[in-house]
Amino acid sequence: MSMRFIDHVKEFRRLRAEFWNTPGVHEELRAYEARDNDYEYKILKGLIPKPLVGRTTNDIGPAWQKSDTFFTDFHTHYDPRRVLSSTEDSYIICNVACHDTRLYSSDIDPSSSDKTAAAGMSYMHLLVIPSEKVYNAVSHLDRSLITEMKTHFWEFWFSDGSINKIIHAVHDAMERRYTVVAEAYQRNDAATAPQRLAHLDAVMEECRISAADFAKKLRAGRNRVDIVYGFHAHPHHSVGHMHMHVLLADPRFRTQSTLAHDWKTLPFEAVEYVFHREEIERNRMY
Repeated sequence: MSMRFIDHVKEFRRLRAEFWNTPGVHEELRAYEARDNDYEYKILKGLIPKPLVGRTTNDIGPAWQKSDTFFTDFHTHYDPRRVLSSTEDSYIICNVACHDTRLYSSDIDPSSSDKTAAAGMSYMHLLVIPSEKVYNAVSHLDRSLITEMKTHFWEFWFSDGSINKIIHAVHDAMERRYTVVAEAYQRNDAATAPQRLAHLDAVMEECRISAADFAKKLRAGRNRVDIVYGFHAHPHHSVGHMHMHVLLADPRFRTQSTLAHDWKTLPFEAVEYVFHREEIERNRMY
């Protein structure tokens, strides 16, 4: 084992122990899994923001509930085209954030603040999520699910048409970001909107050119690219529904993406190792 791998294993074990040793966590996790919308959640992070409870987004699906997350019952809340592949146990989706930090820089973001950390972590930034409610890798006890998630992605990756699906989803996220920003300019200040839109259009043209180049490289090198699978463990996660990040490891595919979250990305292998060792220990007890 490399020292880096050992460090990742230690960190996941530490975060896992901290989670399970938190007073009240067992009760709160049971409420989450039971979809208890009357419970006051104080420990679990990444649930639906309070202003959205009782409302729908994207004009699709039922209203969000207090115990939901943005990934809960994904297929009922989003356009079916957002799901790139599905099995009985998991979905493969594209990260909602655009991969290009230039569309989140302070001169582009409607708030005029630097939001580059909100961008994707690679040109291809996919997520594999369980179809059922599972809070986080630290709360999960069975490695069979994460094994299925990785196998699902691997089979999808080599299936016919997968690369075209991925590229379309990545570029669609970029175009959605453009639309969100442009509409915010008009809504916030119609007087300055034309000038800001002109700058946005110039930057967007650069983004489209580089995205086309990334797509060309991906099509040409699918069988040669390195893929990273990783988890953001509680409390360093965004959505309170376990999800595995799937990224292109080659630095060439990350030149326009954020590196802000690398520190908290625990590799699949480290998480799987901890699960496996715990299984061995449990079996020894019985």
